[in-house]
Amino acid sequence: MLILLAFTFSDPQQATTLPTSPDHENTTSRSTTMNINLASIIAAMAIKVLLSIFGTLGNLLVLLVILTNFRLASASNLLLANLASVDLLCLAFVTPGGIYRTFCRELVLCHAPDAFVLVHGGIVQFVVAASASSLFAIAVDRFIAISLPFKYTTLMTRTRAFYCILLSWLISASVAFIFVCLQFFYVQSIYCILLILVTVSIYLHIFVFALKKERQIAALQVSNIRRGTNFLHERKSTKTMAIILGVFIAAWVPAVAFYATVPPHDQQFLNIQNWINVIYFLNAALNPFIYGVRSSHFRKRVRLLIKTTMTRFRL
Repeated sequence: MLILLAFTFSDPQQATTLPTSPDHENTTSRSTTMNINLASIIAAMAIKVLLSIFGTLGNLLVLLVILTNFRLASASNLLLANLASVDLLCLAFVTPGGIYRTFCRELVLCHAPDAFVLVHGGIVQFVVAASASSLFAIAVDRFIAISLPFKYTTLMTRTRAFYCILLSWLISASVAFIFVCLQFFYVQSIYCILLILVTVSIYLHIFVFALKKERQIAALQVSNIRRGTNFLHERKSTKTMAIILGVFIAAWVPAVAFYATVPPHDQQFLNIQNWINVIYFLNAALNPFIYGVRSSHFRKRVRLLIKTTMTRFRL
């Protein structure tokens, strides 16, 4: 598969997950593609606009809920805020930038400056790598919380969570630099594939351990009910993050398969690429709503934040 990826991403403007087609196509071929797929392109752009708006607001809400209670925020909350920050960057910059490039490339209504194309491509690479890194860090946090509950507060401090976040951003920036500047097109595919495989393995181990723990909880005496309740809470949080991981994989795998099998010169490449990007943006926009559905505590904090904000405006 990596050989196919190398062939597919031999153009430096083609990112592993959200690449852009080469800008050296002639005007005639662009016009033909535009005429054939105009309705599809406009529909995809309209959906991207909606995802950008609602996803940006949703992730901002997640960050506000955590930051307004920053002193009480746990290591898990900080890692979750990190993922929301990456999703926010994706929806607030990558998505609008992609729409702008669609206007310039497919619709030929403007010209995207080379500097913008380069920066946008680099941030695309950073966002994908940072998402995978954030999910890995959260998986490690959940592993410690479930497997070593009595050592969790000692092992996963806020300081160590900050270090994990900083390290994930530095590594992701390095991946983007290597891909864009050094033009080593394997780097993001290798990094994300390996990281996702390890992350999935961690969650599998967690759920196997959780099944054994549940049997033990069923045999606990009344004096140990509180300990069982804490475990069930951690297990629910782990399931929520496993769902987030599943959504990410469901959005990322089609992109990898598409760029590995459909050549850039294919007549339908741009048309399919637009919808592949929509699927990935949908992943970033859905995360805040998954938190809301799965976490009553998050919903309570959101209601409190809205109530407090409305009270301030009334005053």
